[in-house]
Amino acid sequence: MPKNNNTSNRRRILLGSIVLLLGIWGTAQLLFTKKVKQALKTEIPQEITLHYDKLSTNVLLGKIQLQGVSAKDSSSTLELAAKEVTLSGLGYLALLTKNKVAISELHLEEPVFNYQKKEKSPDSQKKRTDPSTPLEIDKFTITKGELKQFRKGSDSIQLHIEGIDFSLEDILMDGTATQELPFTHGAYELKTEQLYCDLGPFEFLRLQQIQLNADEGQIHQLELKSKYSQAELSKKLLVEHDHYDLTIDTLRLKQFSFGHSDGLPKFRLAQLQLEQPIFRVYRDKLVPDDTTHKKLYNQALRDLNMDLQVDSIGISDGTITYEERLEEKVDPESLRFTQIQATISNLHSRGSGMVTVSTTSRLMGDGFLTLDWSFDPQSKSNDFLATGNLVQFNSQKINPFLKTNLGAEVKGSIDEMYFTFSGNEVESKGDMKMAYDQFEFVVLKKDRLGVNKLLTTIVNIFAKKTSKEDGDGYRHGEFKVKRRTDKSFFNYLWLNVRNGLVDTMTGKDKKQKEKK
Repeated sequence: MPKNNNTSNRRRILLGSIVLLLGIWGTAQLLFTKKVKQALKTEIPQEITLHYDKLSTNVLLGKIQLQGVSAKDSSSTLELAAKEVTLSGLGYLALLTKNKVAISELHLEEPVFNYQKKEKSPDSQKKRTDPSTPLEIDKFTITKGELKQFRKGSDSIQLHIEGIDFSLEDILMDGTATQELPFTHGAYELKTEQLYCDLGPFEFLRLQQIQLNADEGQIHQLELKSKYSQAELSKKLLVEHDHYDLTIDTLRLKQFSFGHSDGLPKFRLAQLQLEQPIFRVYRDKLVPDDTTHKKLYNQALRDLNMDLQVDSIGISDGTITYEERLEEKVDPESLRFTQIQATISNLHSRGSGMVTVSTTSRLMGDGFLTLDWSFDPQSKSNDFLATGNLVQFNSQKINPFLKTNLGAEVKGSIDEMYFTFSGNEVESKGDMKMAYDQFEFVVLKKDRLGVNKLLTTIVNIFAKKTSKEDGDGYRHGEFKVKRRTDKSFFNYLWLNVRNGLVDTMTGKDKKQKEKK
């Protein structure tokens, strides 16, 4: 009997302990849930309105879960709707002993962010205040998120990102952060599906996929395109504006960072690689010219409202085509550069040293063309230096473009052409040498259906058909160009090459003059 009594007593003690623990847990659970509900009502900032369909908690795991969440920030017109918001691993010890909120993970399931920035006067900007209670989150995650940013005072979407998967580690908000963000953080990872960005009245940007972390990133199927067809765009324009169609198969980034410097956005990137870019440009010259000043690249970088530094940019297997409509009834032909390989080094807006550009390509799928170009963004006179050469070019390959754009054709071949020129905002000068054979200009009639024999004869009286008769097998020329500031750098480049060609083929040969 005593043995049975002892066993029975132990069972009663065990059962009582369980009941007591369950009672404590139940009470704690009720108190915890009550505290959470109270905090959601009283601790949320006044400008944020929060609603949810269901609340569940687990006091033992320090877990809080809200389902059917909607929230709105009246100060910035930010709205959030989420399937679930889950807070896990609430640290009670840190809260009791260090007055710090410590969370293992904060997770948003299928959130949709709608953002529309309000117009604010300068004196309405709020100063950042340090939190009274430090907040520490080991990991913040988003699954299947979506972001929509609307234009000011409009329901027109400026930015739309779908399929956002995001994680950010080691978040600390304790008033010690020195950058614009009110917190410090560790590693991050971002993956998205489609991204669409409205770039203004005429163009848009679209991406198929983004994968980013602190060390590297990839962007797939980038498109920058005009919103309208070539004909539709021309009807909408008051002044000339190019029709763009750019696609890039893949962009690869390495070692990049964002921040702020002296009140400006700051971006650093060690390497950017563009794979298989295809860029088509169409210009309708029947539209009135845009006569505003066009910045050379020195000034364009210098005037950027950000601190930019990109150590290296590489372009592989690129293509550029350019079409220019000069007459309504004449369909333009393309000027094509294919198999483009390029390297751009030390691209910066606030740094020091020369930006250098080195490119190789095939002109009209035939001649091998190289261009090397350098400039200093900090040069107020916008100085630059360009050198290049073209070898083994069958000039007749370019006749379709010349026929529609200049009403002319050429015959013969350019074996070698070398040019060097330097310039600034106002003017440039340089020299050229060419080795060519049986080169001849053919001037067409206005309808481009026949040869204007008189003008063709006059032009070729002044042009040397071959360079082989000259002493070193080359003809030499030199040239000067006055820049048209309402035209781009590439127009400036073309004027230098054109003037060099004219002087080299029709002039008295610089080297022959020097011998005399």
